[in-house]
Amino acid sequence: MEEWTGPDGLRVTAVPLDGSHRAWADFAGVPADADSAFLVTREGRPVGRGWYASVADLSESVDLATLTPA
Repeated sequence: MEEWTGPDGLRVTAVPLDGSHRAWADFAGVPADADSAFLVTREGRPVGRGWYASVADLSESVDLATLTPA
């Protein structure tokens, strides 16, 4: 898994979708044909809907310029 961090405890993780990750991503509206998604948390709590299927979706909730590799 790849991870990035941002200000105020922000963490973005690229997650393969299987098992419980698939269930949570389905609940958050990630399309069923997606095989991975971005999980976004701040201090352990989901940011927005928590799961994002693409970088474009992610950029609606996170300022990508503030992220650095973890």
